[in-house]
Amino acid sequence: MVGERLAEIRKDCGEKQSELAKVLCVSLSTVRSWEQGKSSPSHEALISICKRYHVSADYLLGLSDVDPAYLRRQRISHFTKEELRELQDFCTFLLWKRTQQKQDKQDKP
Repeated sequence: MVGERLAEIRKDCGEKQSELAKVLCVSLSTVRSWEQGKSSPSHEALISICKRYHVSADYLLGLSDVDPAYLRRQRISHFTKEELRELQDFCTFLLWKRTQQKQDKQDKP
């Protein structure tokens, strides 16, 4: 499970096996071995992988089928920079609107 998910996450991030190996200070063959399920990352490597790709260890280890943060990043990656700015503006508007509604309720006798 670790190998399949690691390969998926690494590819989604546009990173090569060699790049991950260099960052983790392991050999390319070690990363390949992990992704092929022939071996598993050490505890320290697992922590580094989770931090690097912002995924939970539970998801990477197969203890959870969903990592909400990872799914959110996947969805966000489909938007252009302009669309992301528009989404942020809309979120700001909604928060402003909520504040206004609370104030309106407080102002009513």
